[in-house]
Amino acid sequence: MTTPLLEVHDLQKVFPIADGSKVHAVEHVDIEIQHSETLAVVGESGCGKSTLAQLICKLLEADGGSVKLDNQEIRGLSTSQMRPHRAKMQMIFQDPFASLDPRRSVGYSVSEPLIIHGLAKRGSELRDRVARLFERVGLMASHMEQFPHQFSGGQRQRVCIARALALQPKLVIADESVSALDVSVQAQVINLMMELQRDMGLSYLFITHDLAVVERMAHRVAVMYLGQIVEIGKRAQVFENPTHSYTKKLLSAAPIADPRQRKERLLLTGEIPSPRWPAGEGPVRVEHVEVEPGHFVAKE
Repeated sequence: MTTPLLEVHDLQKVFPIADGSKVHAVEHVDIEIQHSETLAVVGESGCGKSTLAQLICKLLEADGGSVKLDNQEIRGLSTSQMRPHRAKMQMIFQDPFASLDPRRSVGYSVSEPLIIHGLAKRGSELRDRVARLFERVGLMASHMEQFPHQFSGGQRQRVCIARALALQPKLVIADESVSALDVSVQAQVINLMMELQRDMGLSYLFITHDLAVVERMAHRVAVMYLGQIVEIGKRAQVFENPTHSYTKKLLSAAPIADPRQRKERLLLTGEIPSPRWPAGEGPVRVEHVEVEPGHFVAKE
């Protein structure tokens, strides 16, 4: 079996609060992503999905655990030590407008990573390379001179995808990257991402709460609840045989085209749990059981 592109083991992140309590945002998370694979991490808002993404790409520093990219440990590396690994791992954020500098042309925003990493000299070489990136994501070279406010939301996200591709990464982390788009535009961007994966061999860590998107593009699915992975497996395993009670309720709440086909809706009952714990206390680490090959579920 080939070595995974990304290996995350026992990753942890705790945020202290002034009163001495702590928020356990990510607790002992283990995931891996193979080359050319899409792993979707799903769960409700506040479950720790985005924190997990930021820990992996080192926008936040983890409190414990291991992150290996291309079989190299990157957790704990300094900014300068991390630079060679940045090119292998890029991120696409939820809000494309906030991701782009409104004072700069979109062409400049896409060219900036190439300049910083010394991969293209200023002038015609840089312009030609950026123009090819724009064309690759379905935009025109003439768009390079325009500014973010002159584009639609879908076009801005295409610009962000072009910027992410500039360094020819192996892993792209997409944090709710299509949730702010209209459904038709969302479908276009998803199709583009899947096409790029086929052509370039990209791997995706896809952070989302939209199960329809997951069903369309994910190879495997990890369900996150209160900072921990409670179920993980192939897309068909999780969608057709959800085993953890939280997964069942999450899938039950998803909208469907024909309400007459809906089975009985399962609801979360009782008080809403919180990842915040008093000083000296914390959640119990979940133990996973393999219910079928490759399908792991936390004991309840």
